[in-house]
Order: sequence, then C-alpha cells, then structure tokens
Amino acid sequence: MTKYFLPDSFSLAPATYTLMISILFISVIGFYHQAFFYKLILHPYTIVHKREYYRLCTSDFVHVDFVHLILNLVAFYVICSDLEELLNKKSVHGSLHFLTIYAISMLTANITATIRSRNNFNYSSAGASGSIMGCLFAFMLLDPFGHAVNIAVLGPVKNIYTAPLYIAMLTYYKWKKKNEAINHDLHLYGAIGGIAASLLF
Repeated sequence: MTKYFLPDSFSLAPATYTLMISILFISVIGFYHQAFFYKLILHPYTIVHKREYYRLCTSDFVHVDFVHLILNLVAFYVICSDLEELLNKKSVHGSLHFLTIYAISMLTANITATIRSRNNFNYSSAGASGSIMGCLFAFMLLDPFGHAVNIAVLGPVKNIYTAPLYIAMLTYYKWKKKNEAINHDLHLYGAIGGIAASLLF
C-alpha cells in the first residue's frame, strides 16, 4: 500500500500511530530509568505471586535497547499500519478491529508465557514483538498476496513470506546480542493469537 505524509497516514491508521508514539515515548523513558523499565516488563513470577497483572499490557511499551525498539517500530510502521488501513477499507470499524487483533495477540502471548513461567523468577520479557507477530499473521491470512514490505534489491515481498523474514531478523539480533529478554516463545503465542483474532473478521 502507498505511504503518505504523516497527517494522511495518521488518518488512515490512527490506532497504529498512537501506539507507535506511546511505545517510543515510554521505551525511551525506560532506557534512562531502570526502575521504571523493570516495573513494566513481563515478569511472570511477579504477575502471579504479587498480582501485578498490569504487566501483561505494559511489557509491550518497553524495549531492551534502541536497536530492539527501532526494529519493532519499523515493523509497526510496515505491518500494523497497512493492516489497519486494510481493515478500515473493509469496515467503518477497522481501527477497532485492528486494536482487537493487537490486544488478542498481546494477551495470548503474555498470558501463555506467564502461565508457563509462573514459577521461574529468572524469566522476563520486554517488547511488542509478540503482538506485532500476531498482527503479521493476521495480515497474512487477510491479504496473503499483498505487499507490506519492499526490499531494495528483491522488490515487493508478499505478506505470506514476511513472517519468516521478520523472525530471521529477530533471531539474528538475539543471537548477536545474546539477549534473553527477547523470547521467541512470545512470537509463537502472539502468532497464534493473531490467527485466532483474524478469524473474527
């Protein structure tokens, strides 16, 4: 889909850009205030034993470093904005449908990870990758042969091939940085949530 200047883009995908701005602002605060960062991350042991359920949502808004943040914001811009635009073309409630897919992806990923690691004090996670993965898989189902990604040499990449590309980028980054706060199990659970949510629409 064609990208426009920011004012036009915002009107086409208001929920996406509102989330992006919020994630950028809160993540940057977290980079400079560790206590704030650790208060918002997904920490299943604390969620279960101290009932800090808000972490199931706030963990999407903090990231481990600038590279992690930029990767997710780019994915947000490329994937989520196009998904919301597609849904808005299909329904007057497209932005609400997008938020539903995003929320179901996020909660499926974070609740499943919390249940599985509820007694593991050392498990923690941060970032919106699981939710983005859910949106990506939803987009693949709703428009499998559309193009959200364009690569300079390869040209347009069909949505059905975008997920492996995104996973490969995150895998390489995790391997390079040895960063355990980026968890691929969340990507799997988020993808499952996105697939389930897309069936609603």
